Formats: sequence, structure tokens, C-alpha cells
Amino acid sequence: MRAICFIQEVRNSDLTLRQQILVCRKALRKLRWPCVQELYAQAGTEEQPLTLRPGVMDLLHAAANDEVDVLIVVDINHLHCGRPELEGLLASLLQYGVHTFGVQCGWIEPGGRHWMVLPNYDSEV
Repeated sequence: MRAICFIQEVRNSDLTLRQQILVCRKALRKLRWPCVQELYAQAGTEEQPLTLRPGVMDLLHAAANDEVDVLIVVDINHLHCGRPELEGLLASLLQYGVHTFGVQCGWIEPGGRHWMVLPNYDSEV
């Protein structure tokens, strides 16, 4: 699985940018998935629609060009978007066969479904 990590710096977040990076990298090592790219959105961009945030267009281009198999995020809450935006992103990625994996919650699919949460997986930094 070729992975892209999407990490957002957010004001008043429970995890700093550095902590999110460490959580995602630890998961990639544990799962033995190579990371082909890390995308970052800076603080303040969480008010923008998800598709306008830094890195999201790069993600969609990588998906369309078959350069990636999975999007890695800390969890759904760290995307800082509403359900319709999340569903739109997930559906867009699935068109290209790209699935989304939340380190703290397992696979994220449209309709709010989660599956394959790793047993005894400790994502603490």
C-alpha cells in the first residue's frame, strides 16, 4: 500500500502538528506501508472548504494518477470538516480506489462506517 499522510495544524487542537506527524509515521511503520507523500494544511485553513485546503488538490491528483492507495489521517475529527464534505472527499477518493485509514479509528468509509480497528494498537506518542 502506497500512502499519503494528510496532517492539519489547527488552533486549539488536542495534538500539535509534530504529534500528528509522529502518530501517522508510527502507524505507517507498524503497518509497513511506504509513505509517498506528506501533505500539510496550516492553522486557519480549517475554516476553508476541505477541497480548498492546501494539499487536498495534490491528494486528488495523486489519486487520479494512481500514485497512492491509501490516505492516512489521525482520525475523522482531525480533518475538521462537516459530514457532507467528508463524504464528498471519501467518494472522490474511492472513485480512484483510494481508501482512507484513520490511525485512531481504523478504515473510514462513506456513511460513517469504520472497520478493521487494529487490536491493542496504541497510537500514543
